[in-house]
Amino acid sequence: MRIRRSTRAAFTLVEILIVVLILAIAAAIVVPNIGSANDSQATSAAAVLRSDLEVARSLAMTTQQPYSVVFSPDRLSYKVVANYAGVAYAAAVAVDHPVIKGKKYEVRLNALNGAPGVSVTSVAFGGQTFVTFQSLGDPVAGGSVVLRAGNCVVTVSVEGLTGIVSVTRTGS
Repeated sequence: MRIRRSTRAAFTLVEILIVVLILAIAAAIVVPNIGSANDSQATSAAAVLRSDLEVARSLAMTTQQPYSVVFSPDRLSYKVVANYAGVAYAAAVAVDHPVIKGKKYEVRLNALNGAPGVSVTSVAFGGQTFVTFQSLGDPVAGGSVVLRAGNCVVTVSVEGLTGIVSVTRTGS
């Protein structure tokens, strides 16, 4: 005759402590990498602006005519303009958007999806609020645009000699 013992499977205290320790280490790694909404908004707006500056530069090189990115006086929107003559923002005619048919190439930064809290604190390209790329892709003057969302500050820069566009996070 066999006697069966009922054994109950359970975790030991040591096993539970090891799992909790692993979860705590994983949380310590992941949590600092999760940015705030402000970080996401500023980074997203900077990525869009960087892309649009690069499009204007590419258009200048492929068409062999100058293209400018012109910022509005309130600096919350900008247009991509061919052969910009320095007229007022409202009078500048944006080129057709290369992707969205029937739409002019004008961007409102605070209307971007995921970036309603973004503001532009400064635009400076050789003392102007626009940057013009010449036929070889080099800008008339280098400079930068500073974007802010809450405490997060991101600078989008155009290098003066090459026209290379870069993004730098300069604030928390």
